[in-house]
Amino acid sequence: MSILEQVKSFQSQGIHCVPVENTITKKPKTKNGHWKNVSWTDQDFLKAEAFGIEHEKSNIIDIDIDKLEALKFRHLLPLDTLIIGKVVDGNKIATHYFYRYEGNKKTLKHLEDRNKKDSVIVEILTNTQTVAGGGNRITIQDYPPKNLTDSEYSELVRTVRKICLMTMLAQYYPKKGARDEYCLIIAGCLARYTDWPTWEKENFLKEICNVVGDEEIKDRLAKISYQEDQFKLNKEVYGIEAFSKEIKLDKSICGDWWNWVNNQEIEETTPITALTLREFVERKYPPAEYLLYPLVAKEKIIQLWASPGVGKTLFSLELACALANGQNFLKYEWWNKSNPIPVLYVEGEMSAIELQERVNHTIERYRNEKIEFNYDLFKIAPLREQLNNKFDPLNIQLGQKRLELQLEQMTQQFKQRPIVFLDNVSCLTNFQEKDGKEWNSLMNFLIRLRSLGYTIIFLHHATKEGSTSSGSNAKERPVDMEIKLSEPEKWERQEIPNATQIKVEFKKWREFNYTAHAKPFLV
Repeated sequence: MSILEQVKSFQSQGIHCVPVENTITKKPKTKNGHWKNVSWTDQDFLKAEAFGIEHEKSNIIDIDIDKLEALKFRHLLPLDTLIIGKVVDGNKIATHYFYRYEGNKKTLKHLEDRNKKDSVIVEILTNTQTVAGGGNRITIQDYPPKNLTDSEYSELVRTVRKICLMTMLAQYYPKKGARDEYCLIIAGCLARYTDWPTWEKENFLKEICNVVGDEEIKDRLAKISYQEDQFKLNKEVYGIEAFSKEIKLDKSICGDWWNWVNNQEIEETTPITALTLREFVERKYPPAEYLLYPLVAKEKIIQLWASPGVGKTLFSLELACALANGQNFLKYEWWNKSNPIPVLYVEGEMSAIELQERVNHTIERYRNEKIEFNYDLFKIAPLREQLNNKFDPLNIQLGQKRLELQLEQMTQQFKQRPIVFLDNVSCLTNFQEKDGKEWNSLMNFLIRLRSLGYTIIFLHHATKEGSTSSGSNAKERPVDMEIKLSEPEKWERQEIPNATQIKVEFKKWREFNYTAHAKPFLV
């Protein structure tokens, strides 16, 4: 069947199709820069390599199974619907399940690891398009998309979440031995983190046993009621910590998996910690630990701002490289008792190639000066490498959680907390800068990171007249240091050909206000 014939068949079912210009990138064709809500002609489809289904206009939900292991649980989905797939090694694989729902829909992405964009298990797609014909896409089942009621839609989302968790639990299921203990841990987590009836928990575990070929199902399922009884008696029951140790994977990743089926957050609620005054004054806290004395110390929040084109990123990248390499920076000497420190540089504005060029200039200078560069201590998070080529805003919980997970991974890897550069606030958040209340979520998050031992250096823009940083001054209250970069006046400049020259001023410096350290100087 030709592409046009397939399109006509889908259109007869009320499905809106889109011509796709490239089967590799899966990008749809556009008219006047748009592909959504466009009227396409037969000629458009005849010229196309493939075609896709536009979700929103068709009121379509696409259950997109990316991880092939999840296909082992496909029978749990409603199968009396339109199914699209592909050919892999000569076998037809059903990867897309289409349903029609008129209510409010939500796009969901379930990942093995939030830090890896290529670790998708199953997606629920609602506002883009899915390639349905052409290339290696084939129709597995040519049914009209199944119409879902509100309750059926809710159950579908619930089932997808179950499938994702089952997929990961099956992946880590012991090949032999220790299976009883593993199932006991799963039963404990089900008792603690779900409100399912016993039969539902047993069916959940049974599905996993069937997929992995565990024939001792009766013994495994007995763990469900045992852990339920223990939990009801307020006795110790296995949870995330035990599960994490069993499969030797980070607890935060395991927590994400179980949150897919959990009605509440897994983290236990505890009261805030309070000390008596005697306990507080006798508590031994570590003294200030400097890295570049006295410019950069541990457990600080630093705001660095300037007008466009002055050199914020240049200044920050050089500073970041100095920290990762344990080198002096400008007039500031490396604190001789400190080791080089890991750096995480989050870049939310610049193109990857431009950022790469800037970093390469610095690396080349280190080579010319015969200084060994610590590549592995410097981690960079460019915009292009992120999921959907965007950062989740740092003023919302998801964006904060994803950044914190990366920091935790680096802390475990390097056995010390990294310095964090956020370049820049305007591109990494989505709030109104002039509203002081809008800054609260971000600044409270940075305060929390500081209390955990991190130093955060965030970059920001100047106002149009250049006298202050953009937005409400509420952001300056919790910072330990505020650095202003600007173009020097003609009389301040040195006669050095082709040199970038920057005036450095300290608008705030908790420890060193009104000292010689806080005097402006030329870079």
